[in-house]
Amino acid sequence: MRFLKRIKWTLLLVLVVLLSFALPHLTPANAAALQLSVDYDKTTPSQSLEIKVSVKSSTELTMFKYTNKRVAYSRHFTDYEKNGIVLKANKAGEASFTVTENGYYSVFALNEKGEESLITFKIRNIDTTAPEFTVSEEKLDDYYFVTLTATDDTTSHSVDIRYVEGAYASLEDAVWKDVPSFSDYVTLPLKEGKYTFAATDAAGNSHIIIRRFGNDTEAEKEFRAVWISYLEFKSSGYTEKEFRKHIETMFNEVCERNMNAVVVHVRPFGDAMYESDYFPWSRYASGKQGKAPGFDPLEIMVEEAHARGLEFHAWLNPYRVTSNSTDVKTLSKDNPARVYRTDSSKKNDRYVLTYSGSLYYNPSVKQVQNLITNGIKEIVRNYDVDGIHFDDYFYPSLGKNFTSNFDAPEYEDYKDKQITNNKEYLSIADWRRENVNTLVKSVYSSIKKINPDVVFGISPGGFMDALKADDKYYVDFETWLGHDGYIDYLCPQLYWSNDHSVYPYNDILDRFLAVPKNPDVKFYVGVAAYKAGLKDEGTAWYKDNNVLRNMIRYARNTDNVDGFVLYRYNYLISKENNKAIVNMFKELNK
Repeated sequence: MRFLKRIKWTLLLVLVVLLSFALPHLTPANAAALQLSVDYDKTTPSQSLEIKVSVKSSTELTMFKYTNKRVAYSRHFTDYEKNGIVLKANKAGEASFTVTENGYYSVFALNEKGEESLITFKIRNIDTTAPEFTVSEEKLDDYYFVTLTATDDTTSHSVDIRYVEGAYASLEDAVWKDVPSFSDYVTLPLKEGKYTFAATDAAGNSHIIIRRFGNDTEAEKEFRAVWISYLEFKSSGYTEKEFRKHIETMFNEVCERNMNAVVVHVRPFGDAMYESDYFPWSRYASGKQGKAPGFDPLEIMVEEAHARGLEFHAWLNPYRVTSNSTDVKTLSKDNPARVYRTDSSKKNDRYVLTYSGSLYYNPSVKQVQNLITNGIKEIVRNYDVDGIHFDDYFYPSLGKNFTSNFDAPEYEDYKDKQITNNKEYLSIADWRRENVNTLVKSVYSSIKKINPDVVFGISPGGFMDALKADDKYYVDFETWLGHDGYIDYLCPQLYWSNDHSVYPYNDILDRFLAVPKNPDVKFYVGVAAYKAGLKDEGTAWYKDNNVLRNMIRYARNTDNVDGFVLYRYNYLISKENNKAIVNMFKELNK
């Protein structure tokens, strides 16, 4: 018995010793020496979510990453160095990242001891889709009973509905402040007029519709115009007889093709095809900049256009002074750009900027904006033009140094003043957009004060994503399309076939048409007739004889395109027997 007791106590002692070694390693602190956790809003619909990550480790981390995948094994990160995105933890062991798509995400941490932790989770509440929104009306006496109905994929949250009178497609406009809101459905008694309706879901996605009630007029004719650029004029100039004959020939050809408007360059390089108090005579009128031709080309062009029933739109490049030259001495002595650069005043030296081998008027300078606007006022006052037209020459493409080049010094002055006055300031990209918007709004207002019947239109490049980029152009077409007081028409240059990998014609047209549009703003399409027969973007331009016809047909079938402008006159004439050109005109003339 004593022997058995000794064995029993010996076994008990061994068990105690073993447990003394094992228990420390089974305590919670050591069982999870590397602890990893994530926290985020799991219920509220959002366009983006911040994922907060917390890590606790007894030693230095050697790897801390996340990925938008469902990862089951740590070797996804450890065996493949390029997998995952690196996270950087602060002193408290905290890090974060933002997600904008639903789906699985995984976070992984590894420390110097080789301890690791892997967490996988699923995001379900990202919502980037605007709510469905309909506007219908029924007229009763002097009122339009307008019914607004909004629905959203997230049925557990209501949709906020608001409206304002006028065209205000940006919900950041002050006019939306303190506007009453409704949920999901409402019927409103409204007077005749123009209104903007907005439906916004719980995630902040908005669907905007601009409508006019009343003032129904007979549908206007389709706008069918031809661009006639400075390249259609001799740089050696003309006599009055030569010029009139040249214009008669061009305008007759336009009429023979059943077009109803011409858009003609009258100020291509900070100069003038007319007698101006602000800009020098163009070399394309007289053969030398600053030299009077002895006649008025613009007067002749307006007269000859109207005699044939053609609208005449005066085409200007607002900022361009030169192309491929920075020598101000090549400009006439009365050219304001040369005066700014060579007079005794230092204050106006930066009214004209040198960039990429060319000269530009500085878009941020108020005096430059006034110069451009005054030059337009004199055209509208002195000539019976039907429209003023800007094309795609706004800010140049400024590249990776966009925050420090071109008019960046003026931006820094603006920013310093805002800070001094304890005011918020725009980013440099938004500030540049606002510079262009200020000019556009000023031009529109000035034209309408002189002659409300003269229209103002802009033809930006069709590369929508580039127009919205932070390093180039600064063309805020969404504001121009969706608000009162900027333009009467937009005509993006959709110069690609459906073969194009980035901007296929049909898709980019649809994207432009999806932008909320003021019903008083017309939408025209700039058509690349010049590309007919070119080996460009695949095979469509030189193999498909219906490439241009199909563009016209597709645009018309949207029921949201009001006309077309063809680029440009010389190509229409030189390629008149090209089958794609022939078929395009057959379609236009249906």
